[in-house]
This record gives sequence, structure tokens and C-alpha cells, in this order.
Amino acid sequence: MNRREAYIILNLVPGVGPVRVKQLLRYFETPEAILAEKATSLARVHGIGKKIAEVIANWANEVNLRQEIELANRAGVDLVTQVDPEYPELLKEIYDPPLCLYVRGIKSALKSPLCLAVVGSRRTSRYGTSTAERLSISATQAGWTIVSGLALGIDTAAHAATVDVGGVTIAVLAGGLGRIYPQVNIPLARKITDHGALISEQPMNMSPDKRAFPMRNRIIAGMSSGTLVIEAGARSGALITAQQAIDQGRSVFAVPGRVDSPTSRGCHRLLKDGATLVETIDDVLEEFNFLPQLSASRSNTGPERKTSRLDQVLEELTENEQKLVDVLRDGEKTIDEIFGISEIPIPEILAILLRLELKRVVYQLPGKRYELMNPGN
Repeated sequence: MNRREAYIILNLVPGVGPVRVKQLLRYFETPEAILAEKATSLARVHGIGKKIAEVIANWANEVNLRQEIELANRAGVDLVTQVDPEYPELLKEIYDPPLCLYVRGIKSALKSPLCLAVVGSRRTSRYGTSTAERLSISATQAGWTIVSGLALGIDTAAHAATVDVGGVTIAVLAGGLGRIYPQVNIPLARKITDHGALISEQPMNMSPDKRAFPMRNRIIAGMSSGTLVIEAGARSGALITAQQAIDQGRSVFAVPGRVDSPTSRGCHRLLKDGATLVETIDDVLEEFNFLPQLSASRSNTGPERKTSRLDQVLEELTENEQKLVDVLRDGEKTIDEIFGISEIPIPEILAILLRLELKRVVYQLPGKRYELMNPGN
């Protein structure tokens, strides 16, 4: 068994997942070693327990690796693990990167240097659809790859518009690639594979369930430099993607809508909390002027910019926002530690930290610890 096969097997073992594998790798160093260990040794690792340890130790009774690979091959699907060169670099940076990605289409699309997630409501207005189309086309023409979830509504509009102009788009599915959902988008899915890719971390024939969609959303946000939300209700799944982006230290953008529209409430909440307001794609591109791939393609980006976006943000902080930034200059801290130093009420600290995350001033670490994005500033 090689390392690739070990990652594929661990991805197939029920109840394991990226977080548990990360924990196990701290003790057993390689995925092959994990699969070779006895249940008693595995069970000693924090967060594993006897039941999961038994499942991992007896993985051969749970997983048919040859059958899964043959099924993928017949469907024209490649398997990309964390040790493969095609695995997206940005995705490796998140707290729980997928162990394995199933890819149908052009694998090199996963290495696109500029990826923008475009997400929003399934029930969208003509305004939302046309805005998603316009911004996706503009981003494509600026050299960006559009990432979304193949859902109805905004996702479909973003994918379809990108395909229509010959751009690259990546659709991240909640279920396996053997069960395209929703089925009405199967023709669109076929078109996507001509220039981009369909991807999923789920086994080929896994049907999507409620738990799978938030997991899918973390991949959409995780492989993208920024997430653009276009029409989202107060409880829209797009807000989960936006929160994933915030947790991963990525930029969040939102398009304003009608004040009396329920599908505007999510976007307006993001804007109130500090997301960047987007009217044209230049509002997105402005955030990434520091990227050489983008700077080279934009004529209006040049040395005349005297201050960075972060410098401008820091100049506009409120008194309490500045106080929290000063607290974090000494290094990462928990909520309680921030409270102890700043003496700002904890509810207000939480609200301020959320605003600072959206402004990309602070970054949330595992364990609810916070640090500055740019400690040297």
C-alpha cells in the first residue's frame, strides 16, 4: 500500500474524516502507519475512541478499494490526494482539508492561481441571476476561475455564464460524482468538465445529505481567495460558506439588494459586519492588488497606490477595534485573555472580532484563539 492508497482508504472508512486523520497523524506520522496499527493503539489517541479505532483497524472489512477505483475509472473520474501535485494549494491551508478529491474534467483546473467562490440563494430573482452572470463573466475575463456548488439559483447562473464565455469553473458537489445533484443540472455538469472540473470528497455513489452540504461549502471557500455572496436569505447556506471563508482567513464580498427583499437580508448582514460591498468586479479585484497574477492583468493597478488596503482599514478602526488589535500585537489570544486585558464586555468582543475577521485584520485559529493577519503592521 502506498501513501495515495492510504489516503483514499481513510477517506472511505466511515466515521473517520480529515480532523480525526490529522489527530492520528500526530502520533503515527503517515496514513499507511495509521492503517497498520492495532485498535488498542489507535484508541489511545484523543478523539478516536474504541469504536472508531476498531473500524480503522478492520478497514479491509469496511472498504473495497479496488471496486471504488474501478468505479471511478469507468466514470472518467480521477482521484487526487493531499500528496498529489494537482491538489489545490489553498485548500491545504484550511483546518480540515479533504483527504481525497474525486475529479471529473481537467485536473489542472484545481491549480488555478486565482479562484473566486460565487454563491447565493437557490430561490433567486432576475436581479440576482443577472448580477451573478455579469460578475462571473467579468471575473472570468480578468483571469479568475469561478468556484460554486452546482445548486439551483446563483450557483447555476455563475457556472453557466462562465461556461458560455469559455471560462474555467469548478463545481463542488455535496454527494459523490456518481450521483450528480440536482439532476436537472446534469447537462450543465457535462459542459463544466470541458474547461473546468466537477469535484467532491465523497465516495462515488454517496448520496448528499444535510451534513454533506456544510462540508461541501468549506471546500468552496477553502480553495478560493475570496467568496462573493449574491442574494442570500437570513438562513441561506451561502452564509455558511461565507463564515467558512471568514474562519479560513479569506476575503468575503457581498452584493447589496432591495431592502424589502428577504433574499437580501443575508447579504446586508454581511455588509453590516464588514464584508466588502460589490457593485462591479473591480470591487473584488481591488482586494487582491498584491497578487502578481492579478496586477499584471490590470492596467489600473500601478505604483500610484500609496497605501495598502490593510493600512487603510487600520486607519479607519473604531476605538475598541483598535484596542483589540493592540491586544493581539503580542501574539494569539483566547476570548478570555482578550477580555482580561481589554476589559471590553465579551459580547462586544465577539462582535468586534467578527468585524475584524471580515476586514481581514484578525484570523481565528482552532480552539477559538485569535491572531493578527499581519502581526508586523
